[in-house]
Amino acid sequence: MRVLSIGTFSGGVSNTCLHRTWALEKLGEVDRIDTTLKRCIFFYRIVNRLFVRYRLPISFHAQKLNDEIRKQVLIKKYDVVWIDKGIFIEAKTLRFMKQVQNKCLIIGYSPDNMAERHNQSQVFLKSFPYYDYYITTKSYTVETLRQMGCKNILFVNNAYEATFHHPYQLTEKERERLGGKVGFIGAWEEERCRSILYLAKHGIPVRVWGGGKWLQYKNLFPNLQIESHGLYSEDYNKALSAFDISLCFLRKMNYDLQTTRTMEIPACGSLLMAERTIEHEELFKDEEEAVFFSSDEELLELCRYYLSHEEERRRITEAGRKRCHISGYSNEDTIKRVFKKVLGTIK
Repeated sequence: MRVLSIGTFSGGVSNTCLHRTWALEKLGEVDRIDTTLKRCIFFYRIVNRLFVRYRLPISFHAQKLNDEIRKQVLIKKYDVVWIDKGIFIEAKTLRFMKQVQNKCLIIGYSPDNMAERHNQSQVFLKSFPYYDYYITTKSYTVETLRQMGCKNILFVNNAYEATFHHPYQLTEKERERLGGKVGFIGAWEEERCRSILYLAKHGIPVRVWGGGKWLQYKNLFPNLQIESHGLYSEDYNKALSAFDISLCFLRKMNYDLQTTRTMEIPACGSLLMAERTIEHEELFKDEEEAVFFSSDEELLELCRYYLSHEEERRRITEAGRKRCHISGYSNEDTIKRVFKKVLGTIK
């Protein structure tokens, strides 16, 4: 199978778009085209603000990128063109692909809520109907995306990268440098900040890797440790392995019911303590493979309990890691299921 993978591959080995391409490379022969903007970034930001904030139908055209794609599909035949959040890929480029390779499937993927304007672009909206399939990790957007023009919308769960997200054997120095009792890795948001401050105020030691607005809360409580930056590369995975409990909050602006951390935390060998949702409870058995909470008060009670019951905590942590493997939550297993569904349509 020949695949052309188009996506943003910059940002180091923590990049989930890169992880999905690693999975594609295990399944076939893959060529890459990087959509990372190297020029005109300031102009794009202006266009994007006008599009998102003022809802103007204004487009940013990445001409060089689209020319490169058209040139590549003239050079080589593909079974699949995999486009990861193709907000710069134009409709005429997708039409051109179909003209020169009518048996090639164009599959789009995004881990973000593409029904929301802050994740879209005018170029994306015009090109969307020309995808053969579009894959979303947001179950509640399936019908909306279908109404936007692509008739074949597939929902998949979030995934972890098995070659990257796994338990690490850590030295005591690494545990001290990265870990702690309760940890969170991620950007500041009001709701998650409130929950973390509630824990710290009531005596739970919490370490936050995130920087940015989190720094406003540095030294607020003796047991709240705010770090000056986020974690990337292997340090992200090592920190998860080094936390007794890893907190998983959902982005409210995306209406998330699960997130990549839902899979990454247990895959790295940490206890997943996450907001209770229907999808979380379908993915992991509560208090057997993960622990879920619905309020700050319940979160505090659960943290106290599992910090003081190490054997039970370790049992749930290991069961969560096994569930990731058994249920096929990895990128490779997820993409295999997608291809099994869609490649049978190639005539």
